[in-house]
Amino acid sequence: MKKNVEQLLETALAPMELPEQRLNDQILRKAKERQDMKNNQVRYDGYSNGYSKRRIPAAVLVTACILVLCSSTALAVYKYLTPAEVATETDNNALREAFLGEDAILVNETQESGGYKVTLLGSVAGRSISDFMETDNHGEVLDDRIYTVVAIEHADGTPMPDTSSDEYGNEAFYVSHYIRGLNPSDYSLMRMGGGYTAFIKDGIQYRILDMDNIEMFADRGIYVGVSAGTFYDADAYVYNAETGEMARNESYGGVNALFRLPVDASKADPAAAEAYLKALDDDTDQPEEPIEKDAADLSVEAFTEKLTPENIDEYAAPVESTRQTCTIDEDGLVCYSYKLDSGEGSGAVAFDTLFPDGKTGISPAFSYSYSDTGLADLCIDVFILNEDGTVTYVVYQPKEKGL
Repeated sequence: MKKNVEQLLETALAPMELPEQRLNDQILRKAKERQDMKNNQVRYDGYSNGYSKRRIPAAVLVTACILVLCSSTALAVYKYLTPAEVATETDNNALREAFLGEDAILVNETQESGGYKVTLLGSVAGRSISDFMETDNHGEVLDDRIYTVVAIEHADGTPMPDTSSDEYGNEAFYVSHYIRGLNPSDYSLMRMGGGYTAFIKDGIQYRILDMDNIEMFADRGIYVGVSAGTFYDADAYVYNAETGEMARNESYGGVNALFRLPVDASKADPAAAEAYLKALDDDTDQPEEPIEKDAADLSVEAFTEKLTPENIDEYAAPVESTRQTCTIDEDGLVCYSYKLDSGEGSGAVAFDTLFPDGKTGISPAFSYSYSDTGLADLCIDVFILNEDGTVTYVVYQPKEKGL
């Protein structure tokens, strides 16, 4: 029945007239020009209040999709892309097929808060249902995942800034699954192997959230939350420790959408759920296994080992577009985020770790990230304690970017 409906819709929405070849060529050329700026991927490297170096896999190139012209009447039928179409935009054919399958959950529910409309479009979970598999801190492939698609837009219809624009990143969102009965401050995207892919189309931001498959908690209840900022904000929601229920804080000024994901309770596996929680706790307590170093690792290690607050300006230069005054949350964490042409990042580190003696100036606790190219895209996190007690964050990059 589902496939029959899709076929009928495809026939009904087919264009009555094909565009001339010249116009098609223009569209294809424009798509090729935009392929390197259309998509944005962010990965979180685990749950930690400490400060650590991290190596980020090189970004996956996204093939520009071919646009098909339809009549204006047909385009008015749907406001949002379907989850399968969102997967297609990111060149993820396996995920597209999963969203077209019988196990996919299609929701299309919209909530409004903080000047934004947030729509939960759908979700699907399973093994090896993506073309892009992530690995954990031990190098193990994470093949059992849950993928959820949301659309975020301004309530007044103003277009969301494109991922290639300077304004992108000024409107930060934290999108995560939550589990009823588990404190969302402790169990969310950042701890449960999560990340997301984002892009803008027709002024709407689409995000594919992915993290460990938590359908084993289906009998407890699973939420999808979209809130302002780059981390979980306890002020955005109300968590009842006695009942395990989570709800929106109606007095919160920012966006704080919260949906119940209608997962089939028969997919619950209490034994597997308890084993998963135990593994999370055990992994948090265990040190990371050593990783075999290649030329890129060794070059970065040699470069960063010689850096001090006194000589960093000799070897590296600040990227002024990333300079910002950080906020310090109620737990004493300094929160930051940045956006570069090569990607974006965010994190939090304890103020006491950065400035144990309370002295002003550059913190000696440098952290950094890089990809397989080594020094070519090395980003060094630099924190500066100012005389007025505020903390400045800025990304430094090597002046010499060769290996």
